[in-house]
Amino acid sequence: MNWAKAIYITSLLVLGVFLVLAFYHPITTESEYSKVQWVQMLKTNGERIAEFNIVNHEGKDMNYTITSFINGKSCNSSVRIPSNRTYTYIRHIYMEELVEDEVTFKVYKEGWSLPIDELTYYLNLTFANSEKSYR
Repeated sequence: MNWAKAIYITSLLVLGVFLVLAFYHPITTESEYSKVQWVQMLKTNGERIAEFNIVNHEGKDMNYTITSFINGKSCNSSVRIPSNRTYTYIRHIYMEELVEDEVTFKVYKEGWSLPIDELTYYLNLTFANSEKSYR
């Protein structure tokens, strides 16, 4: 009977420790991190303008790399965004220079091998070229 009593008291102590830790170190699920928002592709005569915001909720200044893939070529842009600030990325894409329909943007946070967001647009070159030929 002493062994059963000892196991019972030990299990109550362990349960009590878990309850104290649950309230002492609550799990926060509402924390925000870096994100891409307000994504849009604007259309003007002969060009498209990609625009999006990168929001830094990391609690410290962070470096980001934006990699654009246009016509099978990649181009990197780097930016340092202060804590709790937003950076607006704008890229002009001239339709007469496009060879491929697909345009992709990847946003990387410093030290991460995977992008925090990836944006792909499929621009209709056939329709764009037909627009140019009728003007």
